[in-house]
Amino acid sequence: MSFTITQNLFCDDPTVITVVKCDDDALNMRHLQPLLDAKDRILGVAATYGKQCQLSSIAFSTLSRVLVVNVPARHIPQPRGDAKQQQVAKSRGLIQDHLLINPKFQKHAFKMDQFATALHLDLSIRVNDAVDMLSVAVGSGRESLEALMNTMGGETQLYKANVLSLFFGTSKSPAADAAAGVALQAWAACRAATLPHMSSRFESLPRIDTLTFTNTRLNALANIFRNADRLDAMKPTVVKNDVRDFTVKKGAINLVCARFPTRIKQSKTQAIQIEFKDKEATSRVVGRARDVRGRSAHISVNGPVQGDKIVSVTTIGKDDPTCAEATRQNVILEALQYKANIFSNPFFQSLWLPEEWPVWPRSKGQGREIPVHFPYDPNVSQRAAVQKILSDKDDDRIVMVQGPPGTGKTTVIAASVVSHCHANSGQAIWVTAQSNVAVKNIAEKFTKVGFYKF
Repeated sequence: MSFTITQNLFCDDPTVITVVKCDDDALNMRHLQPLLDAKDRILGVAATYGKQCQLSSIAFSTLSRVLVVNVPARHIPQPRGDAKQQQVAKSRGLIQDHLLINPKFQKHAFKMDQFATALHLDLSIRVNDAVDMLSVAVGSGRESLEALMNTMGGETQLYKANVLSLFFGTSKSPAADAAAGVALQAWAACRAATLPHMSSRFESLPRIDTLTFTNTRLNALANIFRNADRLDAMKPTVVKNDVRDFTVKKGAINLVCARFPTRIKQSKTQAIQIEFKDKEATSRVVGRARDVRGRSAHISVNGPVQGDKIVSVTTIGKDDPTCAEATRQNVILEALQYKANIFSNPFFQSLWLPEEWPVWPRSKGQGREIPVHFPYDPNVSQRAAVQKILSDKDDDRIVMVQGPPGTGKTTVIAASVVSHCHANSGQAIWVTAQSNVAVKNIAEKFTKVGFYKF
C-alpha cells in the first residue's frame, strides 16, 4: 500500500513524501530497494508503541520516501507457526542488515534510546551508527516542546502548532492516520538532520551501537527503560484540581488548591482549563501555571475571566518527569552512548548482572563488627535482618527484607540506622523511599525511639 503526504512542519518547504506501508511478515527487498537506491546518507527513524509500550510500527525515511513497517502485537516476540515465524525472522533480518546496521546510513531518531532498546526487546535486532537527536537540546527537558523544536532547527523554522499536534497529540487516530503520522515524524528527523545549521551539532554527538553490548547488559538497559515507559504510560493525562479559593488580578488567576495530591504543578507542557459561572452562563479559559508555591498557583490565561464562581479546574497533560525519572533516563542514554559506565557499578552489577561478580570498594574500618544498638529489643527475625544490614561482608551488601504489614520492617530500618550512627557517628547514611508516606513513617519511628539526628 502506498500514499503521499505533504509535510506541514517546516516553513517554506512544500515537500510531497511518498509513503509505502506493509506488515513485517510481508516485507521483502522490493520494499527496501528504493531507500537503498537513494543518495541520502541520513535515515530518519520513528516508531509507534502500543500495548505494554511494545513496538507497533517503525518508519524509515529519506528526504522523499518513507517505509512504514507495521508490527502486529501477535508477532511479538515471534508469531506461532513455522512458516510465519520464518518469514517474520527473515523480514527482521532484512531490516537489520540493510537499514539498521548498513554502513551507508546514519540512523537519526529524536528518541533513539527508546527505539534502540525496543528493537532489542521486541524484535531481537540491533542498530549501529545511531544518533539520539534530542541530545543536542541541552538545558531543556527531553519531553518538552521547547527541546523538540530546538532539535528540529528552532522555532523560526517551524509551524509550532503542527509540531505540537504531531508529536504531542493524544487523540486516538485511525490506522491510516497513524501511519501518516509516524511517517511524518521519521521524515522530520531526516529533514532536521540535514539542516545546514544543525548537521554539525548532530555529527558531534556520540553514537549508539547496540551491536557492542552483550545480551545480558542490553537486556538490563532495555528492561529498565521499558519499565519506566510503562510507569509513565500510567500517568493520567487529565486531572481534576480541587480549588478552595481564587482571585483575579491583571488578567491572571491566583488559585489555592484544597488538596495537596491534586494541586496544580508548574509545567511547560500542561495546560490548565478553568470553567467559570456567571448567573446562568458558563465560560471557559485556558492557561498555564507560571508560579507554583505549595497549594497556591498563579495562572496566566488566554482570555478574559467572566464569572464570579469556579465550576471546575482541570489540568490537561501528563506531569513532567520527576528528578529521579529524568536522571534514570539520562543514565540509560549515556550508557547506550558509552558516556557513562554503569556496568562497573557494584550495586548495578548485583541487581542486574549477578554473573559479573561485583568488586566492592573497601571502606575505612571495614572488618569491625557493628553491634545492634536500639532502645527496644528486636525479635529473632528482626535482629537477623538488622545484623545482615550492618554486616560489611560483600554477600550482604544488598539485603531484601520482606514481610506483610505490621511485622516490623520499619523497626528494622530504624534499628539499623540507629546502630550504624552509634558506631560511626561521623558517617552519613541515606534512607530513601518511593513515597512521602514511607519517609514520614520512618521519621516518626526515629522520633519514637528518641533518635533526632536526621
